[in-house]
Amino acid sequence: MKKLFILLQLLFLQLNSFAVEPTFDSISSVYKDGEFTTQYRTKIKMSNKVAIDIADYLVSDFHYSPENLFNWALKDLGLQSKKNNDLIFIIKPSLFDEKTGITYGNFDIIVPHITTFKNVKVNAIVSKVIYKNGETKVMADIIYSSLLLKHALGIVTIIPLNDNEQILITNVSIKFGWFFNIFITKKRYKSIVEWRIKKFVENLKIEGEKRQEHILQAAK
Repeated sequence: MKKLFILLQLLFLQLNSFAVEPTFDSISSVYKDGEFTTQYRTKIKMSNKVAIDIADYLVSDFHYSPENLFNWALKDLGLQSKKNNDLIFIIKPSLFDEKTGITYGNFDIIVPHITTFKNVKVNAIVSKVIYKNGETKVMADIIYSSLLLKHALGIVTIIPLNDNEQILITNVSIKFGWFFNIFITKKRYKSIVEWRIKKFVENLKIEGEKRQEHILQAAK
């Protein structure tokens, strides 16, 4: 029995030596059963307090000042300008219902040289949860779309690594409506959606590290 225990210990140590550190700053997407799933993770040099502030800022802007998101979280995502993209989104004013927590969104979607869809309705619930261990989650759940989506869920998770560094993990799952499910191939998904998820996370990182730097400068 003692020999078996020692053997198991050696086996565990051997397996542990092959453990791989999580990969950061790389994006991966899979397509299965009509659904795209994307994950992107990065490290951000900011305190947990700044992380919570960023989450608050993100949810508050989405609810009350969505146009302000284009100044930071949605900056340079090409959602407001008509560029030479496979798909062009024109975001119109939205309405937030405080009683239900639902944001009623409205888009024009242009498929260049094919068609334009006017006033596409997308209703979403965006919420935030802060756990006792310091972990923060912001969730965007698409509960209705008149054309574009069957289902979509985005979750931003911020996990404390140490006092001044956080791990940010973004998971997005999307199931498109019938037309876009045909139109958006795996290649088009990368050029339409995947790079925007990556850029969104990079924007959060820029904002978080900028706020942290301001705090450090003020403390000097």
